[in-house]
Amino acid sequence: MSNSGKRVAWVTGGGSGIGEAGAESLAADGWTVVVSGRRVDALDTVVAKIAKAGGKAEAIALDVSRKDDVNKAAEQILKRHGRIDLLVNSAGINVPKRSWADMELEGWDRLVEINLNGVLYCMRAVLPRCGRKRTAVSSMSRPGPAVTFRKCQVPPIPPPSMRCWR
Repeated sequence: MSNSGKRVAWVTGGGSGIGEAGAESLAADGWTVVVSGRRVDALDTVVAKIAKAGGKAEAIALDVSRKDDVNKAAEQILKRHGRIDLLVNSAGINVPKRSWADMELEGWDRLVEINLNGVLYCMRAVLPRCGRKRTAVSSMSRPGPAVTFRKCQVPPIPPPSMRCWR
């Protein structure tokens, strides 16, 4: 691998939950991790936790529903690191009123913007810029990862209870 074996992962929704656990697992396995999300304080906490454990991480404040901001974040990562080897789409929200009778369309629209369009915006920001380089895209949710690969064989991120692959 070029760049002296450096592997760079961008984890959206990296400030909590599945994104945080994935970022910590990747950093523990030697990846340089860039976490992004809307809550800067949560991102800073994750970066500090990773650094304390000896890993390399940094944070970018980002709302994945804003495609221009997603493109800027991808450019920032590529400019700083020269590569993005893994994109982990774990940014997501849920609607507070989930029953059909109570659900509000504004909440549904926001969910679609983040959970669906955000994934698309991130993939479109990363994959075309990678050229022939190998890049993996992993979309995480509670039931488990759904992984799409582009010219590579990289396993999905294991749950926090499992060791990261070597």
